[in-house]
Amino acid sequence: MAKKNAARRKAIAESQPSFDDSKYGNVLYSMTFDYNELSLTRASELLAPRMRGALSAASFISLAVLVLAALAFGNQGYPLLIALFLVSVGLLYASSNIARLRLRYARTTTLDPAAYDGALHVAVEDDAIHVHDAQGAGGDYPLSELKTSISSSEGILAGFGSKRYVFVPRSSMSESRFHELARMLAERCPKK
Repeated sequence: MAKKNAARRKAIAESQPSFDDSKYGNVLYSMTFDYNELSLTRASELLAPRMRGALSAASFISLAVLVLAALAFGNQGYPLLIALFLVSVGLLYASSNIARLRLRYARTTTLDPAAYDGALHVAVEDDAIHVHDAQGAGGDYPLSELKTSISSSEGILAGFGSKRYVFVPRSSMSESRFHELARMLAERCPKK
């Protein structure tokens, strides 16, 4: 059994392109993984994690205002009642379709797998994160521009503003290294 697993790991390692970390400075973490639609879906789940609750609360509040406006204005407030009804229906739609909306947004960011060709390599230094595929597509993200860092059981999503994100799946690292990276990025985020 052990030889079969070792052979499988060797075949996977040989099938992925090799990446050279020597062009970067002091690399603390280095990961190579396949980035595809599943990765995009997992990354999009980490975008705006509290949005569903906020939309649900806003929908409930708009319905309460609608009922109060109907009681207060009666027959004279039809335009206001229609506007409030449309707002609450829109908020309810957004709340119930939040996963689809997040996925659509993620496709307009650096998380879109169409921008990369196959495996991605992520190298984390003291002051930057470098993301590149075998053809060199990707980018460099200074940690001084890090805005958010969210981790879950699926991975870590680092946000740099202007629709620039880096997603690192949990499966690309050992458990302890994953937690160390999540802690390091959380400490680098600006305090709110």
